[in-house]
This record gives sequence, structure tokens and C-alpha cells, in this order.
Amino acid sequence: MKRHKEDAFALIAVNCHDEEEEFRKGQEELKTDYANIFGGAPIASDWGVNAFPTMFVLDAEGKIRFKDVRGEALDKAVQTLLDELKEESAE
Repeated sequence: MKRHKEDAFALIAVNCHDEEEEFRKGQEELKTDYANIFGGAPIASDWGVNAFPTMFVLDAEGKIRFKDVRGEALDKAVQTLLDELKEESAE
């Protein structure tokens, strides 16, 4: 998500792998540029996640605005929220 490094935006992955070693190995291989949380099973349970991956896009107030968007739809969802923030700050 380097393209949003100047924006009010954060990407966080919540990982539910059974083995921490597997998680760490995957992080090394993927070289992700965003935060990853290991041991996220309680979070997944609380949010009703029953399939992986499940993606949530939250607004600045922490409300879920989009669910299970990917590709262009994910880009559009993020841009929609960034545009809303710009509009609010201009008022």
C-alpha cells in the first residue's frame, strides 16, 4: 500500500494461522509493507469471519463500510473513503 503512504490510510492484516512459525515464514516470503497481527482468532470470531480471506474496509470512525471487496472494487472503496475525508476537511 505504498501508494497511500501519504494518505490517512492504514492496512492491517489479522492472521489466524495455527502455527506462529508458519506465520513468520510467510511474512518473510511476502515482505508485506503493512501491519500483520498474529493470533487473530478471537478477532475473527468477534467479527463473524467464517471464510478466509475476509476483507473489511472501515471508515475513519471505525464503521464497516465495505466487506469482501478485492481488486478494483477495493481500490474504489479506499478512494471513496479518502475522498470523503478530503471533503470533510475542506468544510
